Amino acid sequence: MQAYLKKVIIYGIIFFVCFQTFGQTNNNFPKFSWDKVPIAFHFGKEGSLNKKEAKFIASHSSFIVLEKGHGIPDYKTTETGIEADAKKLKKYNPNMKVIFYWNAFLDYNMYKAHTVYENHPEWWLKMKSGEYDLKNEKTKRYDLSNPEVRNWWVDIAKNEVLNGSTDGVFMDAFIQVASKANINIWGQEKYDAIQQGLKDLVKETRMALGNDKLIVYNGIRSKPNDNTGNNFPDYTDAVMIEHFAILKSQSKESMLQDILEMEKAGKTGKIVVFKGWPGYAWFDNDFMAKPLKEKQEISRKNITFPLASFLAGAQENSFFIYNWGYRFKHGVLDWYPEFDKPLGKPLHDMKVKGWELTRDFEHASIWVNLETKEATIDWK
Repeated sequence: MQAYLKKVIIYGIIFFVCFQTFGQTNNNFPKFSWDKVPIAFHFGKEGSLNKKEAKFIASHSSFIVLEKGHGIPDYKTTETGIEADAKKLKKYNPNMKVIFYWNAFLDYNMYKAHTVYENHPEWWLKMKSGEYDLKNEKTKRYDLSNPEVRNWWVDIAKNEVLNGSTDGVFMDAFIQVASKANINIWGQEKYDAIQQGLKDLVKETRMALGNDKLIVYNGIRSKPNDNTGNNFPDYTDAVMIEHFAILKSQSKESMLQDILEMEKAGKTGKIVVFKGWPGYAWFDNDFMAKPLKEKQEISRKNITFPLASFLAGAQENSFFIYNWGYRFKHGVLDWYPEFDKPLGKPLHDMKVKGWELTRDFEHASIWVNLETKEATIDWK
């Protein structure tokens, strides 16, 4: 009996330590309020932020991801560019959560870390044919089944976050890693090993960063016959919905599923970043050929549907992004009248009737028709 009780006590202590080490808390989350639409930023700028830009961001949001290539050519590498502007943003808003973009699968040459990866061809992912697996025939991929690759990746994240000014890491490309189409490219055995490697990478990153830093990953994506929900809940704090109503996620079924997944993830306590689009993106040549003022006017005209869709499913710690890309010139700092209107707390969860969604806030009522892509927001 004594041996049994001793074992129970030991297991209890182990559970308590693990919970304290890896249990999620929102004490480190960005500041959130329902007073107005909660806004986040996510972009990379060619060159560093000037004083006016940094002040604007710091006064209009508590949450930003700085992308690959940020700060170049003012700084030589992404690492130094992000670090410099993280300090700048926190000067104007000490509580701002600045996230370091560090792709979990693709080797980008604008990082100092690239030079290390470049010198380790045994780390480069290969296809079952034996040839290197390159995106667009030029960008190398990480072989996440290799512990050495993961150790190198985690060391970079740990150094930038714990020894720098950022508050966490943005782990991109999970959906690319998980795609079942990769089975034909890598073979089933390698595919399975890489899926396990990705799970291990998340866990190892959490162990390295501790529980006070944020792990954001991309993400949730709903496509016909291929829904990706919050599939990496362990050790992560936040998940992104990147392609709402764009690319292969434009069907009413896909849009509804994205909103339901946002609601579901939010109710589990996750931060959810929802990126809305004006119906166009940086890869649309005709749209990009238009003058900036015309692109901005289209975006103002088209904001209601993505914003109302976000508000239909948003939970506490859900944040909205709206622009047409990820570079500074893609309208990333454009501000809209809707962002300054009083919103208030939601009075109930989203109501779904067919393809129509409704929801009431203290100061606004939402109606969305996913079939016709129409929406109204009645600002009371």
